Amino acid sequence: MAHPSEASSTISASDQSEVIARSDVEGRHRSSVLGLLQSGFVLLATVIGCQALSASSSSRSTVVAITHADGPAASAAFMGGFAVGVAQVRSCGFDPASIDWIFMAPGDDPTALLGPQVSLLVAPFSADLAIYSQLASQRKLGVLLPYQRGDSLGSLAELDPEGRLHPVVPSYHQDLNQLAGDLLDQGIQRVMVVADPTDRSADQAEAFVLAFQGEGGTVESYEPSLVQLVNSEDAAALERLFKDVSWKGPQAIVLAAAHDSALAQAFDQAQDSGRLGQRPEALLRVWLLPHHRVRDLSERSWPQFIVDRPAHGPGWNDFAALYRRSRGDQPSLMAAAGFDSARLLALSSLAPPPVSTEGTRDPLGWLDSDREPKPLCAAIADRLRGEPVRLIGAASDLVSRPGQSPSGEAITRLIPGR
Repeated sequence: MAHPSEASSTISASDQSEVIARSDVEGRHRSSVLGLLQSGFVLLATVIGCQALSASSSSRSTVVAITHADGPAASAAFMGGFAVGVAQVRSCGFDPASIDWIFMAPGDDPTALLGPQVSLLVAPFSADLAIYSQLASQRKLGVLLPYQRGDSLGSLAELDPEGRLHPVVPSYHQDLNQLAGDLLDQGIQRVMVVADPTDRSADQAEAFVLAFQGEGGTVESYEPSLVQLVNSEDAAALERLFKDVSWKGPQAIVLAAAHDSALAQAFDQAQDSGRLGQRPEALLRVWLLPHHRVRDLSERSWPQFIVDRPAHGPGWNDFAALYRRSRGDQPSLMAAAGFDSARLLALSSLAPPPVSTEGTRDPLGWLDSDREPKPLCAAIADRLRGEPVRLIGAASDLVSRPGQSPSGEAITRLIPGR
């Protein structure tokens, strides 16, 4: 079950109502911001002083950002964080990078839109890595992947042996690994995994099974597959599943389904009535859902375990404080991706890029994963001296190695039963 958008499965619920109206960078344009939010990413770029172009225009800047129709929520969150990043660059006494923002329909070839002077490209959210790795190799570009979390990252090593693609956020698998490890730390060693085949979270169930088993846990099942896909409208399948749970006696049910779905409600009723072979409060419910999909989780008679914050970088707390001061809201990982992207692009524009082993310029070749991470102003000073740099990241640790995504640390939470 492949779903078309990674970004749509990881956009924070708070992003739906996030309004970009209070940033120091954008304050003078408040009246125009609300209208720009309706138009999405491209026009919003003009608010922070960037050039926005249509798909029929050719870029003039050396840095180009391409966006698809990701919707106002993703655009607002990312650009809100980007604005905070721009403000931090200016607070260090430097201007942000000059960027052309280009809107392009998904599936269109970006090659014709890039002038010969372009050296650094910001790909769309959940980009087609085959297209952008080929473009990076042919044009010797550096490509920033601002929001790429899904299974496509597994092809990064094969598609990008030169290391010209640079993801900004950690893989979603890091959230699953944290969930699995923390469950075992809670003493939960035996689970059953159930998925709603109509829910996009079912795609991650196999990855969770591998993570849990890899940490030493046991996944119980009477079925050939360890992930039990159950249609909530199949009464016989549900009854068989509930009997299997009763017989197996797992310590937790890991459920990849919306918490208000028909499948979840059927489990609630079975657990409340004692049909799962245990006292209702004794069986832990683990939600295999991104953090934004459990923010309005209702209390139940039994304890529940969730991913409370997705994997993020060591600079998250400082970024979150900046974001709250300037925007009056809690940031999302999408916002952190915008923040780090703005700062990385600024660092890339400060000095000529280093020469790669092939003898070509590598626009992001100054990133050095072995360096001590530094705050932005110190990183700028190093960059101006021609030294390699590693920035303290908010969205991830910003460790950039060929074929790998950066790392981060997710936070889980146990919600007691009522």
